[in-house]
Amino acid sequence: MNDYNIALIGRPNVGKSTLFNRLIGRKKAIVSTIPGTTRDRINGEIDINDEKIIVTDVGGFSEDQLDGFSDHIREQIEFSLNNCDLIIMITDGNEGIAPTDKKVAQIVRNSNKKSILVVNKIDNSNKEQFVNEFYELGFNEIIGISAYHNLNIDLLIDKILTELPSKSKNELNQISTQIRLSIVGRPNTGKSTLFNKLHGSKRSITSNIPGTTRDSIDYDIVVSNQSYNIVDTPGIRRRGKIDNFIEKVSVSKAIDYISDSDVSILLIDTIEPATNQDAHIIKTVLHSTDGIIVAINKSDLIKSRNLNHEDIGKKVREEFKFLKDAPLIFISGLKGTKINDLINLCNQIYKKSKIIHDENELNNFIMSKVAQNLPKNKPNQILHIYGVKQHQTYPNVFEFTVNNPNYVHFSYKRYIENVMREKFDYEGVIIKLFFRSRRKK
Repeated sequence: MNDYNIALIGRPNVGKSTLFNRLIGRKKAIVSTIPGTTRDRINGEIDINDEKIIVTDVGGFSEDQLDGFSDHIREQIEFSLNNCDLIIMITDGNEGIAPTDKKVAQIVRNSNKKSILVVNKIDNSNKEQFVNEFYELGFNEIIGISAYHNLNIDLLIDKILTELPSKSKNELNQISTQIRLSIVGRPNTGKSTLFNKLHGSKRSITSNIPGTTRDSIDYDIVVSNQSYNIVDTPGIRRRGKIDNFIEKVSVSKAIDYISDSDVSILLIDTIEPATNQDAHIIKTVLHSTDGIIVAINKSDLIKSRNLNHEDIGKKVREEFKFLKDAPLIFISGLKGTKINDLINLCNQIYKKSKIIHDENELNNFIMSKVAQNLPKNKPNQILHIYGVKQHQTYPNVFEFTVNNPNYVHFSYKRYIENVMREKFDYEGVIIKLFFRSRRKK
């Protein structure tokens, strides 16, 4: 591809995530003073002078982490270094050179990649002298910045542009519109394992410890000339169960990603297929995304646990009746079972969600169904429906013009949705109906 890739590397808590957010212009990485907050590689992009630059924030490199993820994080760092065009090493100007900085610097030099050393937290002129001591790490290019205060970021970007290698403009083939997928579910249902299988590498850290994924991480892949952006979200727990700041922020960002996605893949655990926590997540997804697939994961365990597909599927359908319009598929993220079928389902739902109906035909159909089943009105609350308009940018959104939106009962709204699903093939598509008053002339 024509994209350039930059890796941000450094020991924990030197400001990698703050610089990452500053470069991409939004708070995508979780920023915290707790060392080791970033465990996965997180990608973002910036466009400079018509060049698309992918920036990767990796986990902090530490020899003495105590949470059991150091080896995994080291794998993520090595992958990033092997697949980038430029490495930016970040250090802390307030703390000076730490022993871990020397080890990270050695790794960067051994990679034989172009690199820039950034001394962060240089937020006033008195601290500029601190930059000189970092030449001891053996870098030719050193820039003092303050990511938090946005100081010298423009200078860093200019230096990035001069250090990036030139690439052929013919490297990137035209690819169809990108489909945005989000993988959602409660903790430890196998979201990261499925994400890694789709991506084809250990892109996300997997573990049997619930809550391993803290950031929502995304990656672009191309399958059969179709581009996808796939997001692995952290396990979403009910609000009352969330007991720390980092998890609250990560769940909030996960919901943002779900809202941005075209199709959400809801992962449900074969062993525990219907819980209250699943119900909470489903409601979040139904209010956010445009399409949904119920993927019952870990199907490779069904036989060994003396379970069967029919009973599991029946339980999910009975417990979550509001998912009756969502396709259900048994998969194994670990073994790769039915992964191609899952992708094909995503494609089908995406196409259905983008169909634009003829306005006259749509209105004639809706008004005929209204005439067949008139709203049951309360005294002095007679509902009149004048027409419907489909949103051109978000085709799964339909806006009805009525005399008073407060007269629309939930059951009648459900009736309209049902007749639309009977008429049009909307399996897996989340139809959103809005009712507004007719404007007075």
